[in-house]
Amino acid sequence: MSAVDTVMWRGDADRRLRSTISVVEVLDCEPDWDRLVAAHDWGTRMAPRFRQRVVESPLRTGTPSWQVDPDFDLHYHLRRVRVAGDGSMSELFSLCEQIAMTPLDPARPPWEGYLIDGLAEGKTAYFMKAHHALTDGMGAMLVVAQLHSTTREPKPGKPQPPAPKPAELSGLDVLSRQVSEELNRLPKLAGLAVDGVRALTDPKKTLSRVLRYGRSVPRVAGMISPEGSPLLAGRSVSWRFSAFEADFGAIRAASAATGASVNDVYLAGLIGGFRKYHDANGVFAESIPVAIPISVRQEGDSASGNRIAVGRLAGPIGIDDPFERVLTIREQVRAARGEPAVDIFNTIGPVLAWLPGQVLTQFSGTTAMNDLQASNVPGIPWDTYFAGAKVERMYPFGPLPGCAVMATMITHNGVACLGLNIDAAAVTDIDLFAECLVEGFEEVFDLAESSSDGHGGSRMVRVI
Repeated sequence: MSAVDTVMWRGDADRRLRSTISVVEVLDCEPDWDRLVAAHDWGTRMAPRFRQRVVESPLRTGTPSWQVDPDFDLHYHLRRVRVAGDGSMSELFSLCEQIAMTPLDPARPPWEGYLIDGLAEGKTAYFMKAHHALTDGMGAMLVVAQLHSTTREPKPGKPQPPAPKPAELSGLDVLSRQVSEELNRLPKLAGLAVDGVRALTDPKKTLSRVLRYGRSVPRVAGMISPEGSPLLAGRSVSWRFSAFEADFGAIRAASAATGASVNDVYLAGLIGGFRKYHDANGVFAESIPVAIPISVRQEGDSASGNRIAVGRLAGPIGIDDPFERVLTIREQVRAARGEPAVDIFNTIGPVLAWLPGQVLTQFSGTTAMNDLQASNVPGIPWDTYFAGAKVERMYPFGPLPGCAVMATMITHNGVACLGLNIDAAAVTDIDLFAECLVEGFEEVFDLAESSSDGHGGSRMVRVI
């Protein structure tokens, strides 16, 4: 397990910092159960991490190990349930948020999949939750894509890798592996020391780099982030899901009209919603602390594990003009990506991992200062099927590691699907917040409509 994954895994010691990620897929009909089970069996052979469990060292310090679970049982991980009531989307998402809040079994591979039938109009849903230590958003999409097909009918001739062989690791095995890794790091540390000595030949340049890095660390660590909004100060362990969707073309049009990226426009819509929610409650704030993941995943990296760094923004909810807000966010995102210390948690992670779990959770808890965490994950840009059923929508939900709102967007086949995981104690009027969020995105979309390349009439729609 990497050091960043370890911080997430041990963060579960504080129930407010649980790192469960999940996705809700709405299917046009009921999939074939046997094919769905077979797809998962095949998928866990293609991505063996989903057959592995976590083995801790005797002192629960250093990085744990992943071990192929000798007792892996797909029957435990896959379940069939029926939605209650009228089978509405409201009933579906209420059930999913309850499942998401239930802790994963740390003694098994940390994921579960649910086929949920009983939805209105003959539709069905598939809900998958997994621990964030298992993979990040990009990795999760790679795995989900493997479970799906481009046709409703079965496709013969797929590669059939054998099931990974189980292993029995003891705590002492983990400790031996940790010591071996630390010894292997010694030549690298020695090389850094030599580089440091060489750098003394150009002390001015070296001092400049050190000062730039030193000034960057507090910004990346969130030590100089703006104060959190008093309106969103409450925190609890209660999650509430809210979902929205929009034509992805509307976001791209706003991006073209402003010269900002799709992600900048997405953030501006979110920040606009926060602004309107504050206005509706008569509370003024110049900015709120916002965190975004910055992917450091490279081509060829495994789908498992996290390959992310953290960017910090001062979400400008005090700016009324949506165009100015988009450009301000664009500059902040550029600055966050260019921070010299942007990858500091991956750099110092091997050291952090040796801290006792309760101390380590203090680093996990730096996310608690954020009023908003937002990520944007590329989805599957074509029609896709799951065991004979067409995937109509794909709503993602990140964890709530102490922040007020976690927003995640996946673009599925031209539709931007936005999932919000909301702390019920931070946002006390979720209906009002949802209305404000729709308005926040609409005023950003209107930037495109007022330009010569106007997209024309697309709107953000609240699903639940």
